[in-house]
Amino acid sequence: MLIKAKPLVEHLRKKTKKWVLDSGNKGRYVAIFLLSDNIASEKYVSLKAAYAKKIWLYADIIFAKNWDVQDILEKIVQCNSDIACLWVMVQLPIGEKLKEHQKTILESIDPKKDIDWLTSKNFWNVWFWYHDILWATPQSALALLDWYDLWDMEGKYVTIIGQSNLIWKRLAVACMYRRATVLSANSRTSTWRLAQMIDMSEIIFSATWVKHIVSKDLMKDDSAWINKVFVDIWWGSDDEWPHWDMDRKILEDNVKAITPVPGWVGPATVASLFHNIIRLSEI
Repeated sequence: MLIKAKPLVEHLRKKTKKWVLDSGNKGRYVAIFLLSDNIASEKYVSLKAAYAKKIWLYADIIFAKNWDVQDILEKIVQCNSDIACLWVMVQLPIGEKLKEHQKTILESIDPKKDIDWLTSKNFWNVWFWYHDILWATPQSALALLDWYDLWDMEGKYVTIIGQSNLIWKRLAVACMYRRATVLSANSRTSTWRLAQMIDMSEIIFSATWVKHIVSKDLMKDDSAWINKVFVDIWWGSDDEWPHWDMDRKILEDNVKAITPVPGWVGPATVASLFHNIIRLSEI
């Protein structure tokens, strides 16, 4: 089965749009700081801006990669105090020029307007489960599994391939909250060990940018993975040609379910991010 995000995205969009209208927030804006020239970041920012428009909000994209850090901090403080500004986002990763100031920049956001949950206060609120809110990408991955009734992880092994701060750590925490036993692998995990971990697991997430790190070569036979769910979270490119962690065309007929990439990550993450505003408003 191919796990498509479009039905989930449309459901979240309608729900979030209704909240915006019912709560009287139509026309207010979201401040999005773009602090690098990363192509993927630019695409995500454009997706966020387009999505905001669909739910009757305005996205103020602040191109500040060449700004002095003090000017960025002053602008964030201005957005914090502006009643017309609903939330403040800083698109990660931050460019090399500003990277050493990342913590200072993120901590300058008012936690009540931190929809990405990147401030330390909100990070620990999630870590200790004080609030039922997750970071956008883990939230979107789990929401997609929920939508297709593939969510049950209790007492089961889950393998997460890739160990980035933005994806792996947050996704691992989210799965542990669902009482899964989480196995961690990365691009340097040996082939035989990775195959062993996948054989043990019922759900496999991958976010490494390594082309076909999960392929049919890891399977003992064609039926070995027939009851497993695969979620490909990341994609990269070689010479401008996109590639994916999972060899979907080969695996699709030999697994229980798999996500299409590209196609689900961006739209579902953005939809989950904006849907978090409903929960954020209740805190």
